[in-house]
Amino acid sequence: MSPKSTKARLHQLATDLRTAAPAPETPAPPAAPSARLLQSPNPARGLRGDFHKVTITLPMDMLRDLRLLGLARRAEGATSTGVSELVREAIHDLLERAHETPPSRTP
Repeated sequence: MSPKSTKARLHQLATDLRTAAPAPETPAPPAAPSARLLQSPNPARGLRGDFHKVTITLPMDMLRDLRLLGLARRAEGATSTGVSELVREAIHDLLERAHETPPSRTP
């Protein structure tokens, strides 16, 4: 693309953005942590309708440790042994601890 056509394209995009319909209103902020109940981190299949898929990047040793922990749990008869279940449980525990902790005071 030539510099002239690139500039024309950028101008057109800027015009489109200025004349586009306004963005929808932002949703209301979530309820205060103390006011909402955390749901089970690993509900049965079919009960995860309000879950959203998230992708994370982990170091290989952390992923290996999670898989080994899952295998150990499976050997003990646990049902939630996959990496996703273990990560959801860890995040759930972290949020529970955060909600129980009083806010820190900044001097």
